[in-house]
Amino acid sequence: MERLDSIVKRIDSPDTALEEMISLVEEGLQLIRSSRETLRKAELRINMLENDAAPQQSENRVETDPRDNGFTLF
Repeated sequence: MERLDSIVKRIDSPDTALEEMISLVEEGLQLIRSSRETLRKAELRINMLENDAAPQQSENRVETDPRDNGFTLF
């Protein structure tokens, strides 16, 4: 993010040559693509972790009968 910020500042500068601007835009686009891919992979990992945890949570949950008065036989 810091590099993207510096690229934008450099592109906005009036003394930046056209060729430099083009190479900065190319670099910025590559950084954006890389960041999106990193975020996509992180999202997939989080979804996998959530999916792995969901069955365990339901397995550990004890179903209670609303007529239950709190007493158990075992």
